[in-house]
Amino acid sequence: MKVKPFLLGFMTGGLAAGISILLTAPNSGKVTRSDIKKSTQRGFNQLQILNKNLMDLKDAAVHASTEGRAQIVAFLSEVKIALAHWEEEVRPKQQQIQQNIIELKETIHKLEEEIPDTRKI
Repeated sequence: MKVKPFLLGFMTGGLAAGISILLTAPNSGKVTRSDIKKSTQRGFNQLQILNKNLMDLKDAAVHASTEGRAQIVAFLSEVKIALAHWEEEVRPKQQQIQQNIIELKETIHKLEEEIPDTRKI
């Protein structure tokens, strides 16, 4: 394939396409540039609004995280206090139950000694 005819055909096709685009353009160059400028400005404004909304969302997430952490710390502190009070309330009952168990063991041991072994008879 020869390069010169190919390039000539390529250039001719490009020129024809350019002319057809210019002739079939819906607006003049001035109007098209104005439309492009307005579209660019609208896009830029939307990006700024999106950026502001994302920053607000980030700030809200940080605030919620900080508040949540503070609430969790307060909750855990209250749970620790409640558990300490519960342990104080339960300790005497626990000691009483342990004493009852010791007494039951002693009673069972005495009964075993007092009752004759029926297997020996």
